[in-house]
Amino acid sequence: MNFLKTLLASVAFIAAASSAHADVVDLGNLTETTDVIKTVKKNTTFTDSYNFVLDGNAADFAVSKLVLTANGVDRFNFSSLTFTVFSGIFGDAVADTQLYTTSIPGLEQVEFSLTNLVAGSYYVQVAGKTSGASGGTYSFSITPVPEPSSVAMLLVGFAALGAVARRRKSL
Repeated sequence: MNFLKTLLASVAFIAAASSAHADVVDLGNLTETTDVIKTVKKNTTFTDSYNFVLDGNAADFAVSKLVLTANGVDRFNFSSLTFTVFSGIFGDAVADTQLYTTSIPGLEQVEFSLTNLVAGSYYVQVAGKTSGASGGTYSFSITPVPEPSSVAMLLVGFAALGAVARRRKSL
């Protein structure tokens, strides 16, 4: 059953990623979780860049690679895969600052949070070399973390709703 689920997930990843061919992608202003899935051709050394804008001061990241093996042969895999976050916009003339880098080992998913960001422009670069007979597939997601004042305002709103409901109940 696990193999069937893995196979179906693989097919879904491949189908969704088949339209992604650009080396630089603009993800725009991130207000909710943004997912990216990309398949890279076999025997390819690549670097893909993704620009995005954050309104808040923190973001959560999750990065993984799909490894699919059939009959003892890696169909989708990477011999190396790294994920790096930079401040700035990829391709502009301003010097960018590397904020975080990680390599993606084995079948693992790497998750991390960057909590010292300021609202502004950032980009991620995914680089590596495919080793699978059909290439490789990676995915990542970026989730903007709401500012504490936004969370506090949400809690105040819930408290006000609770007060109104309690008052109606006592009348």
